[in-house]
Amino acid sequence: MLRIWRTFVIGLALTLGVALAAREAAAHPHVWIDLRTTVVMDDQGRVTAIGQEWLFDPIYSAYVTGGLGPASDKARKALDDLLGESMTNLREYDYFMRVRADGGRLALEDARDTSAAMRGDRMLYRFTVPLSDPVDPRSRNLDIAVFDPTYYIEMLHLEGDVIAFQGANQTGCGARIIEPAPDMNAIALAQSLDRNAAADDTLGAQFAETVIIACK
Repeated sequence: MLRIWRTFVIGLALTLGVALAAREAAAHPHVWIDLRTTVVMDDQGRVTAIGQEWLFDPIYSAYVTGGLGPASDKARKALDDLLGESMTNLREYDYFMRVRADGGRLALEDARDTSAAMRGDRMLYRFTVPLSDPVDPRSRNLDIAVFDPTYYIEMLHLEGDVIAFQGANQTGCGARIIEPAPDMNAIALAQSLDRNAAADDTLGAQFAETVIIACK
């Protein structure tokens, strides 16, 4: 239902040409991101980093880039400046990532291999976040969630998406995505919040997918 709602809101705004109205509309979320996740492993079969691709919705993309053509120098500079600012701000929040082993949250390092580009009319971020200490998914239960704590932004993998693995020793490894199941109170709260309202930092977790990593 959350995916259908997201598609409807974006499509309606584009069809009617009311991007401004869409940005000011009531109810969280106000920005939508399609996720791609890559699990990076070393030659010992340990998880060392999590790669991310964030594909922003067309309305937000046009808003932050000023509608500049993707090939222009101004657009390139705007994207680079925005990426640098975003990475600095996101560092405080672990890049909106929660990585856990056996239920305990893992420390993350500074993002690397960062880039920004336009894919059609949508802005795309790519970056990789190393774990402070590698984790063996054969001996520990590893899970990943990517979400805005305040649910101002909705962040979901594409329907039917498969989590990718990268590295020399990934034999026997796989992943599954558990869909969010927010309770009615969380849904009602999200629907009551307008663009300028501040939700606490526990709301987003209830709308977050959980990626379960398992290796044999």
